[in-house]
Amino acid sequence: MPRPEPIEVMALIPDHAPKFFIYKGLRHQVTKADGPERIEREWWLDQGEHRDYYRVEDGNGCRYWLFRSGHYYERERNDWFIHGFFA
Repeated sequence: MPRPEPIEVMALIPDHAPKFFIYKGLRHQVTKADGPERIEREWWLDQGEHRDYYRVEDGNGCRYWLFRSGHYYERERNDWFIHGFFA
């Protein structure tokens, strides 16, 4: 996707893969998940939030690339996004 889009996510444990997510009004039950894979800026050059990426699969076999922005304990709510789809 050219730009990540916000999604609603429910995870059973903070800092864990989603149990389900809602994208464009549709609920996707996650059956498989891999991650997180943390991507962040070079600390010596620029400060900024990191992203924890997860590769997830729903009950229909569709695969998605999701991420959480920042640490889960730094804010009251977590900002989750969908960044792409897998074939």
